[in-house]
Amino acid sequence: MLIMKIPAEIQDYKSKLLFGLSVRQTFSIAGAVLVGVPIGVCGRGHISEDVLPWLVILAVMPFFGFGFFQYKGMRFEEWLRAIVNMWFTPQVRVYEDANDIFGTLHEELIAQLIAQQRTEVDE
Repeated sequence: MLIMKIPAEIQDYKSKLLFGLSVRQTFSIAGAVLVGVPIGVCGRGHISEDVLPWLVILAVMPFFGFGFFQYKGMRFEEWLRAIVNMWFTPQVRVYEDANDIFGTLHEELIAQLIAQQRTEVDE
C-alpha cells in the first residue's frame, strides 16, 4: 500500500462559498439572520429597547458559534458536547503510583518465593 504524507497547510484547506466564507459559515450567517431579524422586528413594539438587542444577541450567538467558533481543533458542537460530558457525567479518576516501592518489593518477593518452590520441586 502506498502512503503519502500530506502537508498540514493542505489539510487545513476549506472551500469557500461566498465572500471568502466557508459553506458552514455562510449557513450559520443565514440562520442567524433568519432568527434575529424576526425577533428584532416583531419585538420592537412589545419589548423594551434596552432588552431587545440583548435578546437578539442571545438568540443569534449559537448560530455564530456553530459557524465560526473553534477551540483546539474542535468545532462548536464537539466543544459543547465535551463541556456537557465534563459537567454532567461522572468522572472516573484512576490513581496510579509510578514510584510504588512496596508494590515492586512485594512482586519481587513473590517471584523469589515461586523460584524457590520450583527449585525445591525439581530437587
